[in-house]
Amino acid sequence: MSLAQARTLLLALILCSTGAAAAEPASSAPPPDLPPRYQQWLAEVAPLLDAAEREAFLGLSQDYQRDAFIRQFWQVRDPYPETARNELADGWTERAQAARDRFGGLDDGRARVLLFLGEPAERFDVRCSDVLLPLEVWRYTGAERVAGNFTLVFVRGYGAGGKLGAWVPGDGLRPLVAADFRLAQAGDREILEAIVEQCARGEEVAGSLMRAVDWRELEARLLPDPGGEWVQTFLSRSTDLPADASPLPARLELAFPAKRQSRTIVQGVVTVPRGEARPEKLGEVGIYSFLLDGEVVRKGELFDRFRVKFTLPEAAAAGDAIPLIFERSLRPGAYRLVLRVEETTSRRFFRQEMDLEVPDVVAAAATAGEPAPNAAPGVPLPAQPNAHPLLVEANAALSRTPAADDEKERTIRILPPPPGLLTGRARVEAIVAGEGIERVRWDLDGRPVLSKSRPPYSVELDLGPDPRLRRLAAVALGPAGEELASDELQLNAGPHRFSLRLVEPEPGKTYSASLRAQAEVEVPEGEKLDRVEFFLNEDRLATLYQPPFAQPMVLPAAKAMSFVRAVAYLADGNSTEDLVLINAPEYGTAIQVQMVELYTTVVDKRGRPVEGLGREDFAVREDGAPQSIYRFEKVTDLPIYAGVMLDNSSSMSEELDGAIKGALTFFQTVIQPKDRAAVVTFNDEPSLAVRFTNDAQVLSAGLAGLAAEGNTSFYDSLIFTLHYFGGLKGKRALIILTDGVDEGSRYGFADALEYARRSGVAIYPVGIGIGTKDADARLKLERLGAETGGRHFFIDRGSDLKRVYEQVETELRTQYLLAYQSASEGKGEKYRTVEVEVKKPGLEAKTLKGYYP
Repeated sequence: MSLAQARTLLLALILCSTGAAAAEPASSAPPPDLPPRYQQWLAEVAPLLDAAEREAFLGLSQDYQRDAFIRQFWQVRDPYPETARNELADGWTERAQAARDRFGGLDDGRARVLLFLGEPAERFDVRCSDVLLPLEVWRYTGAERVAGNFTLVFVRGYGAGGKLGAWVPGDGLRPLVAADFRLAQAGDREILEAIVEQCARGEEVAGSLMRAVDWRELEARLLPDPGGEWVQTFLSRSTDLPADASPLPARLELAFPAKRQSRTIVQGVVTVPRGEARPEKLGEVGIYSFLLDGEVVRKGELFDRFRVKFTLPEAAAAGDAIPLIFERSLRPGAYRLVLRVEETTSRRFFRQEMDLEVPDVVAAAATAGEPAPNAAPGVPLPAQPNAHPLLVEANAALSRTPAADDEKERTIRILPPPPGLLTGRARVEAIVAGEGIERVRWDLDGRPVLSKSRPPYSVELDLGPDPRLRRLAAVALGPAGEELASDELQLNAGPHRFSLRLVEPEPGKTYSASLRAQAEVEVPEGEKLDRVEFFLNEDRLATLYQPPFAQPMVLPAAKAMSFVRAVAYLADGNSTEDLVLINAPEYGTAIQVQMVELYTTVVDKRGRPVEGLGREDFAVREDGAPQSIYRFEKVTDLPIYAGVMLDNSSSMSEELDGAIKGALTFFQTVIQPKDRAAVVTFNDEPSLAVRFTNDAQVLSAGLAGLAAEGNTSFYDSLIFTLHYFGGLKGKRALIILTDGVDEGSRYGFADALEYARRSGVAIYPVGIGIGTKDADARLKLERLGAETGGRHFFIDRGSDLKRVYEQVETELRTQYLLAYQSASEGKGEKYRTVEVEVKKPGLEAKTLKGYYP
């Protein structure tokens, strides 16, 4: 065999092995009965689709499920979810069509690159048959998510089926050489020399080859990583039955009790015979556990998807049947309802699929015994189609809101003031709609301040000189002074306010058979609500995973005093709740319950955190009075919200670089996936450089290009930063890097300290280069740390920050949570001092020194 023949055979083996690796395995081919549009989608997103996603998609049986899967597929890959447009999905679709038009399909390597990067800035062919195989060079001068200039080189045989693919520079230049090139075994240097000497534009071609990047590495960086959890979540909410599913005896009843604006409330009750249900025994207590998944299909597309989890105590399930109640709000029209209920203890299933005609309840007949057009076969509706017998009392709450035309709906909405702290005089306005509203009353912190009988319904508030959290309410009143609608707004609450308010049931009202629990939830910007749980007393009855957060409840026979509680959870574990007391005696006295949570670090005489303590090792006093510890736990896995305040004023010129490097170290080593960090820089005024995130690159970018300049508005910046923490709960810490100087702040130290006390944020001031003679600055930083449950540090230079951050992290990860119900009464909003004592000698508890109720 000649040398040229050997070279040809070697090159053929390389190209064949490369093409085989890129080819799609035959076993992954879509089934022939899959509609063409879904086959095209699979081919189009093949570079993005992993094996688990592909398998899940091919396992779906209905087109509306496939469409929902595709929407979710793009949603979890949205690079900028805060915008209305999905830039990746839109760009991908456009580029896929361009690739088909140019290359006749998507299996060419150039098509794959075009999908990710779009059009190159320059493209040219290389035709130098004496030296090289036919090549195509693409030059980019920056692309989406890729900075700088780079080059890609395509050669036939690197793609699937012998098509063009991106050359891998690590393979060397020999795979690019023509089979009969006289220097078939030459090294890269000799090949480059031949290209320069024998090819047109030889130097340019050689330079392009030298600058070419590895497409495999670049593609790996560009591939979005949504994680595999979304697929499991999607499949877990399927209404399909497992192949070996055992039946669960149950029946479905539907009613349409009311109309809310333009939508009709669809109320469903799945009743499971009590004798057929199998409770799970948790100690001495039996719990019925069911998971209800529903799909509403309209015109062949998934219109609504919902899930409710029921955990009903065996003792609370009265009667012969267990009712599982759900609600949806739908516009009048034709739908298809698919419902699946799983008894999680036995893995038995009930499934019903039916046509659903949602009426306009204003026009719907309510004649007793009239047959319902959408009743399940053999399943009669109650005697009154618009009311389920179990829920007549609960549905009475729906009648308090007019169910007529939209324009007659009575509403009031407070227009939020501009973002930022509000002090002094501030004007706020409300928008009112609907008939029968005679006047609007404004309440501030629960006390009436103004009443207006004609628009504009605005109020000028005197909020005082200090920035404080205030509660503002606007109440729309009728001719007899009755409340028709209301709205509430927290002033100075910060951008992260996470709140839940029970609008039903009504506090103090008596309920005998059923009630409606309805919650309004306010979610912080950029966060995701995970679920809302509804409790009757201590029993969690239902968990809702999507709005509207309304849950009718069937009550035990006794009209005992009870409470309804709702708890909302964010995806990161943070929670908020509200509670309403019902069936209380008329002679009862309303009291305000104050639950105080203390995140506490215990240190020994050398300042080292101490672990292994129990509830009995602590004593808590408020204003000197002993308190009973209601809750005690060692907290290690709660997310930490950490802010870094970095002084970049002129006085920090010598230490700024060290402070920046120290902050970067903190982000890289301390912030874990569950944590969040933010950056605030300050000189003449504060600047939010980076919002709360756990992306170390984003945090690092927020510190890039900082220069030391201007004066130091330390106290104003501290209040600004603590306000930014507003609404966050859990373990919160603020690290301040400063030389302690303040120049030109509007607020003084006393104002900043007072605001810090109210914030509940543990402050860790780090004084850099503060001499012992500057006693005033040192004292103020010490007080900020001590009063808030943090700790102060004094270092000579920014390079010493590594030690500081290690100590801060150790404290934050080694804490005890002590919670108590305050026994103090009648002190209004005055500051309450708190002392935590460790009963073991030689140990000190570090926590906040007090709070405002």
